[in-house]
Amino acid sequence: MSIRKRRRPCFAPALVLASLPFTALGLLTLPNAMAIAQKAGTQTIGEFIITGNKTFSKDAIIALSRHRIGDPCTDAVLSEIKANLTQTGYFGTQHNLDTPEEWVRVQAEDENPPTGKCKVVIRVDENDGIKDFSITGAGPLKIDEIQNLVHAKKGGVYNYIQFQRDAEDIMRLYNSKGYVATLGEGAGIDDKGVLTIPVTVVRVAEIRLVKNRKTQRNVVLRELKTKVGGFYNRDIWQQDRIRLLNLDLFEEVIPGEEIIAPGEIRLTFSLPEKRSGSVSVGAGYSSRQQLIGRAEVSDSNFRGRGEAVNLLWETGSVTGKSSIELGFTEPYLDRRHTALSVQVYDKTIYRFANSLTNAVTNTTGNIGADTRYNEQRVGSTLTVSRPVNNFRLSLSGRAENVRTDPLDLSGINASIIQDGPIYSVATSVLHDTRDLINDPVKGGYQTFNFMVGQANLKPPATLNGGVVNGVFGSHSFAKSSVEGRQFFNLQKPRRRDKPDEERTSLALRLLVGASTGTLPFFEQYFVGGAETLRGYREDRFWGKYLMLGSAELRQPLARGLKGVLFTDMGDAWGGVYQGVNIQGFTQGGFKPRFAVGLGIRVRTPLGPIRLDYGIGSEGARTHFSIGNVF
Repeated sequence: MSIRKRRRPCFAPALVLASLPFTALGLLTLPNAMAIAQKAGTQTIGEFIITGNKTFSKDAIIALSRHRIGDPCTDAVLSEIKANLTQTGYFGTQHNLDTPEEWVRVQAEDENPPTGKCKVVIRVDENDGIKDFSITGAGPLKIDEIQNLVHAKKGGVYNYIQFQRDAEDIMRLYNSKGYVATLGEGAGIDDKGVLTIPVTVVRVAEIRLVKNRKTQRNVVLRELKTKVGGFYNRDIWQQDRIRLLNLDLFEEVIPGEEIIAPGEIRLTFSLPEKRSGSVSVGAGYSSRQQLIGRAEVSDSNFRGRGEAVNLLWETGSVTGKSSIELGFTEPYLDRRHTALSVQVYDKTIYRFANSLTNAVTNTTGNIGADTRYNEQRVGSTLTVSRPVNNFRLSLSGRAENVRTDPLDLSGINASIIQDGPIYSVATSVLHDTRDLINDPVKGGYQTFNFMVGQANLKPPATLNGGVVNGVFGSHSFAKSSVEGRQFFNLQKPRRRDKPDEERTSLALRLLVGASTGTLPFFEQYFVGGAETLRGYREDRFWGKYLMLGSAELRQPLARGLKGVLFTDMGDAWGGVYQGVNIQGFTQGGFKPRFAVGLGIRVRTPLGPIRLDYGIGSEGARTHFSIGNVF
């Protein structure tokens, strides 16, 4: 920072006095100085003569000198007076910066007066009075915020040292808000008595992207709050980096900064890309589907525009049924970041981990011979979402036809077998403050969902042409749920230069849901299994109400490997299907079930592979899946 292009003198800030009551300053001298001087036989100060003062009174300058009448009139005292006045910052620093010896002159007029008292003459070059203020270039901060940090007032005397302190406070204010600022040329008081504070806040001159071969430039820039021409803010730039990491398109996101001119910075992101497209054919296993064959073509960065497209074919070895799904997501339909997601499918939902082999059967008039319950869903969904302030609002529609397998059941148990079309419209509100979506260690995730639906349910025919009693016909229903997740870092914060550093963390989840109207059996809330209540069979509990809570302690073991200790609590209850009695799946009223366990998370290009072992009141179970529970 330069002040009127003059060389900045070096002062001792600890000795500076500004705007202190002048009458009180006189008390800083030794009260017995006169007695000591007389005892030593030396002369004392009998009078002060002040010249060159314009605003300060004679008494004020004497107070600033930190000496008074009666003090010893020695060379040491005279030097102290000069130093004290010089170091206040009120004298000489405006007009003659190159000659500090001229700021204050102090001398004794009578060296050996007969009375033993000398006259001390003080000549000062007093700075001008402040008539007005001029604050320019404040940029993102309000002028009042800067004005509040300036101690100088109109009518007061310009103090160079206090102004330096104020300038440092102003720079600290910008820095605390993430901005980079300096004082420009001409800072200080001018010839007209105007105290000028020219602030230069660094702006973004250029944003460079390197190593991104496929991803289009606009796909990256649209995620950034930092814009070319705007003020540079380190905090916002760091948030931009995390947003790019959350796209899951890049192996890493490496920022760079370079000041290229006064008030201008060049920013850089190095973006080595992940392999976004894949073609896979193979076999797999999950707790719900058991052994499956699978073929998939997908691209999470389709055309380099951040779009996602996938085509999946899957067949289960147990049922021999196939599923096919086609999905497309456009994350940016317009400048307001509206997203569109479309799915078309003919897929099999494997309820109860495909394990109803001990179903209570009907010995006469069976509906069917199957002992495994599955749902074949043919339909599509369309979802549109848009961010609004710190929330994301979405609206979705669904239309599908559901067909269930004819289980070997009778009576009320057979009421779970329902076929027919279903239509629904849903809306949701999402608030997400997680630091890193794929591996959060702080922040939260809260969402509210509401759905209304209409189903036209048809009963399956028995082998002898009759029908069973159950929930059939046209029914309307509504479902709502609220979910909250919170994440706590149990170690030191992630470093700014490594926002994806692994940390020991505690993750909590609470989910509650309720419904009204008559739901199809397959539209109820289900609890149990790898995604909800570990330690229990898949979809073990069902009903029109839901409560689920989970806690996980996540401990990094190695790069890309974590150990997990967890506890789950939950239940689903209520509704017209509570009387259904399938062996091993009896239902009742609200009765929270608990489980504890441990697990392993392995990070892979396909996402986290999860293996959990849970122990509940009905025994222990192992769960295998892909992706985090929450």
